Amino acid sequence: MWLELASDEHHLAFAEWAQHNRLEEQTCRPIANGKRIPPSHEVITLVFLVAGIDEPVGRFRYFDINPRNRSAEFGYTINPQFRHQGMGTRMLNLAVTHVFSNTNLNKLYCQTAAFNTPSIKLLEKLSFHRDGVLREHHELDGKLWDDCIYSILRREWKITDR
Repeated sequence: MWLELASDEHHLAFAEWAQHNRLEEQTCRPIANGKRIPPSHEVITLVFLVAGIDEPVGRFRYFDINPRNRSAEFGYTINPQFRHQGMGTRMLNLAVTHVFSNTNLNKLYCQTAAFNTPSIKLLEKLSFHRDGVLREHHELDGKLWDDCIYSILRREWKITDR
């Protein structure tokens, strides 16, 4: 057994193999008319504002929106001046509620580095499920750290004062 770079002839064989399965069985990505749809590069950004504070307190954005799976990845950050004051909890509550109330998305997921313990604590406080760990996936200052993947499903999200 050996490996080599695939030739055009090999690619034709791969295409033939694909005919034996439905495309929907081979990928979770969006499909239309029997073909994969290129990923959307749309990024939706929400700003978190608080009365009496003249600057944004936080940012929440979701992206990699997959209409077939009804899922999207998200990321967030809190203005450094307002960290450790409960703003992250308030912002994620508002943002996740907004997304589930205004879209047909079923799942939101995010990835955070294992060294980012405030983010991990926040996600776990809000009942996000730890789906898995990408081992040594995040380089910081020459060291490789694990990344943790968290998600929440629409049916799991409860609108409460957390």
